[in-house]
Amino acid sequence: MLKLHSKQLILATGLLWVVASYMLLSRAYIWARELESIYLWLGVVMGLVFGFIKSKFIFIKLTQKNITRINSFNSKVSLWEFHLNKDKLLIVLMIGIGVVLRHSFIPKWVLMPIYLGIGLAMFYVVILYIKAYFK
Repeated sequence: MLKLHSKQLILATGLLWVVASYMLLSRAYIWARELESIYLWLGVVMGLVFGFIKSKFIFIKLTQKNITRINSFNSKVSLWEFHLNKDKLLIVLMIGIGVVLRHSFIPKWVLMPIYLGIGLAMFYVVILYIKAYFK
C-alpha cells in the first residue's frame, strides 16, 4: 500500500472523509427529493441538529486524535496502517450498518435525517483536516 508522509496522510484522510460525506449526502438528497414539504423541512432540521451533535461530541474529538497521531509519525505510513484496529473495525461496522439500513424496511423519511446529519458532520471535520494540512 502507498505510504505517505504525515502532511500527505492528513490530506488523504481528509479526502477520504469528503468521499464518505458525499456518499451519505447524495443518498440523503435522493431520498429528500421524494419527501413532501413538511417531512422535508422536518428531516432537514433534524439532520442539521443530529449533524451538529455528532460533529461536536464525536467527530471533532476523533479528528483531533487522528491529526495528533498522524503528526507523531516520523516516517512514511500507509493510510490503512495509521488507523487503530478498533477504528478499522468501526469503519467496517459503520459501512455494514449503512448497507443494512438502506435495504431495510425503515422508511426513507426516517433515514434521510440520519444520513444528512452524519454526512454534514463528516464534511465539517474535513475542514479540520484541511486546516491541519495547511498549518
